[in-house]
Amino acid sequence: MTSVAVSSSSAPNVHRLGDQLVNFYLVDTGRALVLVDAGLPAHWQGLLDALRALGRPATDIAAVLITHGHPDHVGLAERVRVASGADVWVHESDAPILAEPRRLNKFWHPERSLLRYAARRPSGLRAPLHLARAGALRTPPVREFHTFTDDRQLDLPGSPLAVHTPGHTQGSTSYLFQDASIAFTGDALVTHDSVAGTVGPCVICRAFTQDSQAALASLDKVAEHEIDTVLPGHGEAWTDGLAKAARQAVANGVR
Repeated sequence: MTSVAVSSSSAPNVHRLGDQLVNFYLVDTGRALVLVDAGLPAHWQGLLDALRALGRPATDIAAVLITHGHPDHVGLAERVRVASGADVWVHESDAPILAEPRRLNKFWHPERSLLRYAARRPSGLRAPLHLARAGALRTPPVREFHTFTDDRQLDLPGSPLAVHTPGHTQGSTSYLFQDASIAFTGDALVTHDSVAGTVGPCVICRAFTQDSQAALASLDKVAEHEIDTVLPGHGEAWTDGLAKAARQAVANGVR
């Protein structure tokens, strides 16, 4: 568990979980915990260790906010729901993936084959192999969850604003904790694309993006929000503002 430094004095305690390639976050709002994304099945012990270090039981997790339906963001969602009673939230466009995560290709199709990237940069294959070893292909379905459609302020601890940012997947969503000035962008905006080898704000390459033009348009949308800190699904925290990160990612284009 890594505590994430944020610039706002009113920020809740945010703890980064996962591993060197995958981030998910435990947000301590004081009265309750909110899990943003749910990592991979192999991350269960890390989550338990984080809760133990905080002196909090699993039942303090009030909600699990899923940024999108890919298995490295959904892996523990059902296990956490059962253990804590937490409500799981996802955009309705990605709801079918949560119900059948092992049939991802039934609902989601990337713009390009991974093989095109592997031919140019074989080391990029380490990331999908890592996900497979950590249980991505064994992700259990989520039996109960809540959905939303348009951008919506969720009545949850921390009052997160769910902003629909499609492109990576149809239901990709960023969660903005506006009072704390923190944006959890999932894979709509990352700071490390290990397949393409990109470091810094970017859109994930076409091997893992469904609609790159929609992904870039989504970044124009989130750039309208004044948020200090960006916490992505992959890569290090960005503390120079969401708008600047989004503009830089758009300028970089999609590989």
